[in-house]
Amino acid sequence: MDSNLVIEFDEHDLKQLKEVFHAARMNLGEVQQGDILKACRELLRRAESANAPNFALKRLRRLDDLVAMVEDEDWDLPPEDVTRVVNALAYFANADDLIPDDVPGLGYLDDAVMVDLVLRELAQELKAFDDFRSFREAEHAKRAASGDERPVTRLDWLQIQRKKAQEAARQSKSWLPWKRKGSSFLD
Repeated sequence: MDSNLVIEFDEHDLKQLKEVFHAARMNLGEVQQGDILKACRELLRRAESANAPNFALKRLRRLDDLVAMVEDEDWDLPPEDVTRVVNALAYFANADDLIPDDVPGLGYLDDAVMVDLVLRELAQELKAFDDFRSFREAEHAKRAASGDERPVTRLDWLQIQRKKAQEAARQSKSWLPWKRKGSSFLD
């Protein structure tokens, strides 16, 4: 049986969670980026070992995507974006979260909620990274078939994105009379 539980946060709730989130980051002090990424992996490992509820595991597994986005050398995330993602992951490096992880059934609830909030904030970045990974896989196979061993990079992906955007712009101008193929009632 599959049951849904919807939790709605109003502005006051979100403000409180944001304060907790930022306080957790501040409590870490000068923790290094590598330590934060390692802590995210460790949180996921502990949750899987503890047989955490599926609702929490489903969300916590997305931490892997966020960590990968920072560490992927081919993606080469700009420094300001790395900082933004690492700051978002800092909550998960703090051992003093809202609900201690060892509370049966609920210990990872706060982490799951925070992952959802982080995913919302970084949705565009994650979508781009997911698109890049799909592109890289396909492009790598294509290159390998032709004997091309060059790595597939973010710049390769960006070039394709630019071409797509330019083509979409050309297509959107097709309503102009000199771009149309047929006649219109406006003619």
